[in-house]
Amino acid sequence: MRNLKFEDFSGHVGQDYEVPVQGGSLKLNLEAAQAIPGSIREGGGFRLVFRGPLQPQLIQATYIFRRGGYDDQIFVVPVAADQRGIQYEAIFY
Repeated sequence: MRNLKFEDFSGHVGQDYEVPVQGGSLKLNLEAAQAIPGSIREGGGFRLVFRGPLQPQLIQATYIFRRGGYDDQIFVVPVAADQRGIQYEAIFY
């Protein structure tokens, strides 16, 4: 597993990530990537916001996010829902 950094995501806002779930996969779109100043974390602190479909809804857990040949494990929490889908947040601090 690679040490994720803000730069791994900041240039990919608007792009889809594939998340394997229950024998299939779900596409989540990266809506936002924001740096979090003051983090002591190696690679810096940052916040990611993804949007997926209303169904199926992911529960709070760690999932594999695939894009561009990388498989990254990311812990996400569902934080909002509207007619466009479910928003998920990941924070690296």
